[in-house]
Amino acid sequence: MNEINIRALVVDSMIELEKTDTYLSVEESAVLDKYDHIDPRDKSFYKKIMDGTSEYRLRIDYILDQYSKTPVSRMKPMIRAILRMSVYQLIWMDAVPDSAVCNEAVKLTTSRGLSGLKGYVNGVLRNISRNKDNIRYPSKTDDRIRYMSVMYSCPEWIVRQLSDEHGTDRAESILASYMEEKRLSVRIRIDDGERRQALISSWTEAGIEVSPNPHIPDGMFLKNTGSVSEMAGYADGSFVVQDTGSMMVSELAGAHSGDIVMDLCAAPGGKSVHIADALCKPGRGADPAGGSQTSHVYSYDISASRCDRMTENIRRLDMEDMITAEVHDATVFIPDMEGKADIVIADVPCSGLGVLGHKSDIRYRLKPSDIDSLVGLQRSIIDTAVRYVRPGGKLVYSTCTISRRENEDQAAYIMEKYGFRDITGTALAESEIIPPEGYTRMPDSGDSGTPDSAPGLRILPDTWESDGFYICVLARQMYDAGSAL
Repeated sequence: MNEINIRALVVDSMIELEKTDTYLSVEESAVLDKYDHIDPRDKSFYKKIMDGTSEYRLRIDYILDQYSKTPVSRMKPMIRAILRMSVYQLIWMDAVPDSAVCNEAVKLTTSRGLSGLKGYVNGVLRNISRNKDNIRYPSKTDDRIRYMSVMYSCPEWIVRQLSDEHGTDRAESILASYMEEKRLSVRIRIDDGERRQALISSWTEAGIEVSPNPHIPDGMFLKNTGSVSEMAGYADGSFVVQDTGSMMVSELAGAHSGDIVMDLCAAPGGKSVHIADALCKPGRGADPAGGSQTSHVYSYDISASRCDRMTENIRRLDMEDMITAEVHDATVFIPDMEGKADIVIADVPCSGLGVLGHKSDIRYRLKPSDIDSLVGLQRSIIDTAVRYVRPGGKLVYSTCTISRRENEDQAAYIMEKYGFRDITGTALAESEIIPPEGYTRMPDSGDSGTPDSAPGLRILPDTWESDGFYICVLARQMYDAGSAL
């Protein structure tokens, strides 16, 4: 069997991403599945270079433009990919000798039929290697937006928006948090203390670093996991992969026995499963406000393939009696469900500015005009979602972004047009969520963490150990006099 050149795989993947609209995570999964037989260390090497080159792409291009006579934008795609991944290794992978990085880049250039450019590639990389401790970056004092854009590899328009909404210092703190080392966030589904400890012990014995999530009692952070599907407890559903923000949505929903729940944009299904688990927990009695019938979660997603994967997970977790997954467009009303739901989860499509730490390629795909389109789509989903909520029921509006237009402004729209009331503060107080140290809960329609007494809860990644998230729990009045419903 021929030995696989991992750097060649990286270059091929980078060119594929440049030519198509494929997401980084999708491309990585496809390659790792195709080459499942290779050594786990090689898989890790491939993913580290792919993730790192994407995460630092703007900064890498800034460096290359200083040391190359040909700007990055005018390079041949193959040369651009080889140089980008090589600069990442030179600057951020100390374990790889600089000489090896340069030599492998030259070999790859030659093997791809570009031997005439091997001297250029070698010269650029060796020049950067010699001067990597003396690279000049934009001045933080003269042009802070430009400085943050380059240093945190984020388009200037996003940096400017974060600065406008959060202040420049806080914006830099948020951007810095995106660059921190990532850990896998999971939720343990075992209530029995001994079995839970046995699962954690099996992970530590396998070399996995385990630390508790400081905000969610059932949450854990893991490092060095390898393949998640091969971990102890995966096959029997003892745990699920779920971010802190996603867990908080389910916790704040406050589901009780007897509740009918609709999850409108549900894939991959983590919140649906979490809520179904809550409905099955002892001690979760009926909602004093009046639950409906037998507990059930109706999960919808517009994507058939994502819905199929959600169904597979529901089956693996043995939750088929509790959760029904269907393909459905959340903007299209389902007449049979009007006024039937005790809880509606509307975790709507968004710009994803809160998850740039885990999905670094979003920052390069997103345009300012995309937010305009997303706000309109979110409104369409909201206008449908409110019709499912029974009088006295709850709508949980959430996103994985930190954009005010997609968050607080949308919650205000729900309150003003439909007469819903923000009860996020009460929901937080009644939940098992543990806020960060120093966090002070304010009255409903004014939780700290959101400015100007804005509705809902803004979860910023530099304060909470989570991706950026927004959650607003809104109660429908028992009687809707004067509302648009």
